[in-house]
Amino acid sequence: MSALNSADTQWVSDGIAHLSTLVDSDLPGWSRTGFSEQDAAARDWIHGQMRALGLSVSTDPVGNVIGRLDGQDPNAPDIVIGSHSDTVPGGGRFDGIVGVVGALEVIRMLQRSDVRLRHGLRVVDFSNEEGNPQGVKLVGSRAVAGTLGAQALGATDDEGRTLAELMAAGGRSPEHVASARWDRRDVAAYLELHIEQGPHLEEAGASVGVVTRVCGISTFALEVQGRRDHAGTTPMATRADALCCAADAVLAVQRIGASGTDTVGTVGAVTTSSPLTNTISEDARVTGEFRSPDERQLHELQRALAQTVPELDARHRTRSELMWKTDVPVVMDEALSNLAIAAATNVGHQALRVYSGATHDSVEMSAMMPSAMIFVPSRAGRSHCPEEWTDLVDIGHGVDVLAEAVRLRDQAP
Repeated sequence: MSALNSADTQWVSDGIAHLSTLVDSDLPGWSRTGFSEQDAAARDWIHGQMRALGLSVSTDPVGNVIGRLDGQDPNAPDIVIGSHSDTVPGGGRFDGIVGVVGALEVIRMLQRSDVRLRHGLRVVDFSNEEGNPQGVKLVGSRAVAGTLGAQALGATDDEGRTLAELMAAGGRSPEHVASARWDRRDVAAYLELHIEQGPHLEEAGASVGVVTRVCGISTFALEVQGRRDHAGTTPMATRADALCCAADAVLAVQRIGASGTDTVGTVGAVTTSSPLTNTISEDARVTGEFRSPDERQLHELQRALAQTVPELDARHRTRSELMWKTDVPVVMDEALSNLAIAAATNVGHQALRVYSGATHDSVEMSAMMPSAMIFVPSRAGRSHCPEEWTDLVDIGHGVDVLAEAVRLRDQAP
């Protein structure tokens, strides 16, 4: 059994409630997008909470807020816990936030239980996990891992604004991003508490999940070239309508995404430079993605769309180019995941092994150190929407498991 006191769920609830007030009232839901005024306010609050708990605290050039509790052995590498406090536009109150406030509560549990770890314990609120208009996700954890390079900082949004400019406008210092990188010799393990964002735990009646792997994502852009013609005088049988080809591609993505086991396909946008009803579209662009926890299936989805595009071109008399960017599935550390399952057992829960259909900061952390994730249920699997909800009792269970996992990892050789 655990030597720690149980989580103070009221304190956790109060923290989540406070963060839910730091949102953009011009956007729906609980919106606190990366590098916004509201994002800065939330990080300042978290910084203050860390200081109040007696941690040594710093904010790095990209906005990561890092607090550290000293361990007994100054030579032992740190155990790292945390998540992110930013949200997608129109997002909810729990995605990422549970992992940050929960990590702070772990510090309080250690202090209430008068337990001092051998390792230092590092608590992190990672910056801009959710991404930005420039299309770069996991900004803070990438900076820590040393993978946030010039190409990412130079990525632009539709108006030509770079990620570096967005960060600078939010009070950060992208020119000093190199100094945010951690030395992997200083860290021992990463544990992240997060809401599931899917229906599996709730459907199974499980209060806690431990993640086996984080899905891979194949993002695509389909550029379609047709022929501009008059909409009233060009016969249907001779048209080269780029937008019609794009519409067919949307349905193809839906069909292909549903063809595998635990695979999904989504189109995010269809655009054209000629949005007139009296003109046939000469070009169109379709952007979307496929996801799968299995790398082989991810490549099969790619092949299926690549084989379908020539058929669509033949049907619509168009010419298309398909471009890909793929992040392969990431397997969580087996030993650390088993330790998290043992932690759940110690505090009275049977953990269900699940995969994550969403990406997380653990993806970048896993390249630096053994990493594991603890999930708590999401009501009806809803997430990235105002209706996102996780019961407080389940959050408390997750914090208890996280704290016990930290204790067990601290005792491991």
